[in-house]
Amino acid sequence: MRARILILLLALAGCATQAGFDQRMQALVGLPVGDLVQSVGVPDSDYTTPDGRRFLQYERLGTSAPTAVPAFGIGFGGFGWRGGYGGGLGLGTGYTAYAPPPPCRVTFEIRADRVIAFTRAGNGCIAQPPGD
Repeated sequence: MRARILILLLALAGCATQAGFDQRMQALVGLPVGDLVQSVGVPDSDYTTPDGRRFLQYERLGTSAPTAVPAFGIGFGGFGWRGGYGGGLGLGTGYTAYAPPPPCRVTFEIRADRVIAFTRAGNGCIAQPPGD
């Protein structure tokens, strides 16, 4: 749920960029793991390498904006007040409030129970810079 809230906040960005996303993620560096999970949500994956390095991975961070989708409608029947009837056919553009977010995978490296670094991958890793 918190990840969705973060995505929603990031979606409100007017001029979202990868640099803005990096600034927002950089603000999480140094946090204890518990605070990271509280801020971003439960990670999709938690890896520990054989040499003891730990990584928390999130599959879908970034923006999710409404998108236009094609829509087609047909209307039938409609009897008028004085015995007439009618029908209709239409083609238009509809908008949806939810669109699957573009790919954005973020991996946080953890050492001594704190975030020490992050990496991102995907064209959906965009956000408005903090303070805007």
